[in-house]
Amino acid sequence: MKLKYIFTLLGVMLLGLTSCGKKDAPKTESNNPFAGTQWEYIQSTAKEQGESEILTATIDFTDDSHFSFQTSYKVTAKDGTIKKSRETNKVNGTYTNNGLVATATATTVNKDEQKTTKLILTMDETKQKLTAVSSPEGEKEQTATFTRKK
Repeated sequence: MKLKYIFTLLGVMLLGLTSCGKKDAPKTESNNPFAGTQWEYIQSTAKEQGESEILTATIDFTDDSHFSFQTSYKVTAKDGTIKKSRETNKVNGTYTNNGLVATATATTVNKDEQKTTKLILTMDETKQKLTAVSSPEGEKEQTATFTRKK
């Protein structure tokens, strides 16, 4: 009888140990390559007297349908001190994706004027670069290439 309990106990322990493998990692509901990723674009321009202008834009895909976008701008002196710095408010929007291409829209309000911007975001096959083509209402189309942060 004791032998039966020992084998039962060993069986339960073995089942417990095998159920703790990597198979129990949480699975995402979809195969969305954008969800949970962060991207960054940096443009640096040298100016007179050794100053430089740096424009940084970040895109954060928070889940399967929402993203946020933020830009910052700064001017640094030749010695590295920051002469001017400005950061925009975070803009939130929604997106849909079809494979490695996402269509995102965001609406901003500036001086009581509402503007909707549409972005076409194309991820490369290695999932390390993101090409963004923006089409703000009434403005010229712009293209930027983002690199993956996370």
